Amino acid sequence: MKIVSHYLQGIADVGFFPSISLLIFFLFFVGMIWWTFKKSNKEFFTEMESYALDEDTKKSSSESLE
Repeated sequence: MKIVSHYLQGIADVGFFPSISLLIFFLFFVGMIWWTFKKSNKEFFTEMESYALDEDTKKSSSESLE
């Protein structure tokens, strides 16, 4: 780790990169929260919340017919 820190100290404005990374990830998560809670996605989430159960029901009903 000492070798890496020695090279990083030679780079000007190396403290700038963690700030940019934090900003990018923060904006990404804020965007995901906004996308999740906007009203136009309500129909999509309503359909998806029972999707896994629908697959199980179809399999069990087809198995019972055999």
